[in-house]
Amino acid sequence: MSSTSGVAAGGTVLTVQSRDSCAPGEPIIELQEVSRIYSLGGVETPALQHVSFTIARGEFVAITGPSGSGKTTLMNIIGCLDRPTSGRCLLKGEDVSTLSEPELADARNTQLGFVFQNFNLLARTSAVENVALPLVYAGAARAGMQRARELLALVGLADRMEHTSAQLSGGQQQRVAIARALANDPAIILADEPTGQLDTHNSTEILAMLRELNRSRGLTMVVVTHDPSIAAQADRTITFRDGQMGSDTRNPVPASAPVASLSWDRMTQLKPGSSVGQRMTDLFIMTLQTAARALMRNKLRSSLTVLGIFIGVVAFITMVAVGHGARAAVAKQLRILGTNMVVVLPGTINQFGVNGGEGTRSTLTVGDSRAIARDDPAVLHVSYLIRQPGAVTYQSNNWTTTIQGISSSYLAVRNWPIAAGREIDRQDELKTRRVCVLGQTVVQQLFPNGENPLDKVILVRGVPLRVIGVLTPLGQTGFGQDQDDIVLIPYTTAQEVVLGPARVAPLPPISIPPGTHFIVPADLPQNLYAHLQPNALNLTPRIDNVVSVLLVQARSAALVPAIIQQVTTTLHEQHHLRPGQPDDFSVRNLSQIVQVRESSSRILTLLLAAVAAISLIVGGIGIMNILLVSVTERTREIGIRKAVGAHRAHILMQFLVEAFLLAALGGLAGIIAGSGISSLIAGALHWETYISPEAVIFSLLFSGAVGIFFGFYPARKAARLDSIEALRYE
Repeated sequence: MSSTSGVAAGGTVLTVQSRDSCAPGEPIIELQEVSRIYSLGGVETPALQHVSFTIARGEFVAITGPSGSGKTTLMNIIGCLDRPTSGRCLLKGEDVSTLSEPELADARNTQLGFVFQNFNLLARTSAVENVALPLVYAGAARAGMQRARELLALVGLADRMEHTSAQLSGGQQQRVAIARALANDPAIILADEPTGQLDTHNSTEILAMLRELNRSRGLTMVVVTHDPSIAAQADRTITFRDGQMGSDTRNPVPASAPVASLSWDRMTQLKPGSSVGQRMTDLFIMTLQTAARALMRNKLRSSLTVLGIFIGVVAFITMVAVGHGARAAVAKQLRILGTNMVVVLPGTINQFGVNGGEGTRSTLTVGDSRAIARDDPAVLHVSYLIRQPGAVTYQSNNWTTTIQGISSSYLAVRNWPIAAGREIDRQDELKTRRVCVLGQTVVQQLFPNGENPLDKVILVRGVPLRVIGVLTPLGQTGFGQDQDDIVLIPYTTAQEVVLGPARVAPLPPISIPPGTHFIVPADLPQNLYAHLQPNALNLTPRIDNVVSVLLVQARSAALVPAIIQQVTTTLHEQHHLRPGQPDDFSVRNLSQIVQVRESSSRILTLLLAAVAAISLIVGGIGIMNILLVSVTERTREIGIRKAVGAHRAHILMQFLVEAFLLAALGGLAGIIAGSGISSLIAGALHWETYISPEAVIFSLLFSGAVGIFFGFYPARKAARLDSIEALRYE
């Protein structure tokens, strides 16, 4: 370390630290037979040929020559932006051609400061952020903003710190570039045509500022220029022509060379982060800000880019919610029905080749239920019912609901508890009592003001019945049927008073003894039509004790297969079915029905998962596409960042963070929208939906992973861009 002193405007003497380890007069830049040859389309074009010279510490050297003479190529090699084809370029005695890419980036960041002809400031970025950029890559981000403000004040831009490059004049932009070049206290300043795009006044100010930096701080200054008047003010002038060095002359000291009046305030000391983790955190914050700024510049494009991610996450969140709701509904139904119950349904009528469907034949009777309870040892309870729709009325309120005539064991078999009052018992059925039990939906419709329905008399299909109980609510079935929209009455009351007995479905008349006619199915079981009596009026005969459904409860879930076999055998005997004759009934295992419904919900879940996967892939491809476009649009920015010391890893991380941010924003929006859609589905299906925190975290992280996966190729492409080509990109 060495130090230089200056005098502030107020007369304060201060010390500014320098990183130059070379003693005054020692070689700091040395070229030995350096050549650079470019190959374009198989044609080799020499840009530099066998160039050799040495620049000592603290010299002010001007490099002149016509366009195409190799001046800029020489500056790129000295500035560690390019490597010579042959020869050696020594920076402080170290051959830069042998350095790795990270080592070259560190050299550009700590030893070199660039001042470009076209300024090369980051667009849409404030002056102070441009100046602080090298400090971020040096790991001094925490002190970087303060030091950047001090440097801008030093070059006379204290009132322009928050202005973007588009809001600054050419001279002001070049001052920002000089402040950026000084950010890390470099030993060497490389200025490529620093006054080429400036007017005379600004050119004089910039040149005076460079001279002051050289004289007051002892910085080695290498300036490429076409202007002879600028070259005359340097200590040495090296002339190039056709890639070869011509003259190397030392200039006399100008008698009245203008010098800038720079007030050297005490600069904030450069202190890298106390740990690698802290430095990486500072770099990540800067990268995140850069990525957010890039996305905000193109809001519509960014929104369209994340649409695929958005749809995929919406589908995933909805899938989780629907899957949970379906499983909850199935579990609830199993709890209600029980896994140890089977349902016996009556058979079907087939007339003229047309199958009427289950329940169109009255083939099940109360006698069947008694035979099952008596003969089948695995049976715990048997219940039966008949049902029809009908109107119920209480005072001025009325409602159309399902009326079921049940046996006294019905609620026990269904595992359906009473919320208030009592259930229908055996005595109600034997004595044909006019009583009823109401479901919650019926209670809400007939007693909307919260009146207690117990002991109230309502009209069920015009028949007055006294309310003796209210059922606990069950909600909807998996098919959306309201299980609470029901009125239960004793089976005998339903048959004799309210609903009437079951009647045989009308069929063509069957001729039996002359003079009498029956209208009965030809294959009606003997135990049903044995009691029918002929009538002279050809009326459809009535059949008592016929039921719509039999509910059979096994003693345990393990006995369900045995129950099915026993019930089938008993009904064969009851209905006098011969071997090979088709059954006039069907036995259903409720657990199988539930499994079918669960399978349906699983198919829906898999469908949503497929939609989510496809959408995420499409979204990832969209991110890749837009990042490739972004890399092309920001090629010059990438070159600038590399010139001030960014490693390939820094550029890679910048674009990966941008990809992650895109995907994560799409994922976050998808989580919000998916939660809303899930709530709508839950309201429509009356399901309990639940979105676990794990699902939310997974969808967010997975979205980010998709962004990183598909963003890696564009990010890698950006990181591997050649610095020179990137800076030249228009």
